[in-house]
Amino acid sequence: MKLLPATRKHIQEIMEIDQAAFPEPWSKKLWLKEIDRMHRSYYVASDGEGVIGYGGGLLAGDDFHITTIAVEESNLKKGVATQIMIKLLEEAIILGATDLTLEVRVGNLPAQALYRKFGMAPAGIRRSYYQPDNEDALIMWANDIHENSYKVLLDSIKRELIPKETITS
Repeated sequence: MKLLPATRKHIQEIMEIDQAAFPEPWSKKLWLKEIDRMHRSYYVASDGEGVIGYGGGLLAGDDFHITTIAVEESNLKKGVATQIMIKLLEEAIILGATDLTLEVRVGNLPAQALYRKFGMAPAGIRRSYYQPDNEDALIMWANDIHENSYKVLLDSIKRELIPKETITS
């Protein structure tokens, strides 16, 4: 699997995953606008045959806000989202972010578990944030992502992704 900066050539595949993953997917116009804007980072995960996941976010002051992340259903639970998160966080740190935030559906427990692995903690609720079903959003934050202690966390998550067979003593 490779992580590549999202470009216009990826939009159709991104939109297909987006439509399958979310009740209110982004429009093509919004996707094109987002990937071209300053202080944004969007990446796709490719298996060599096509896009199997994507994620992105924006820098707002010192905060990096993850705006979206999704993985093709047949590739869930294979570490794709974890690798996308690592890439986004590395990019956020390069952009100068000190803190990380996002909103996630209160009912999306697998996503919340992923974000907790990256040191994110609940900080509040946005009532009826998600449409059309009025589901609440859990606001999550991780602070001091630019500090060495956070780099240690990222490195430990990366090590977990290395297949055990490739580790030699």
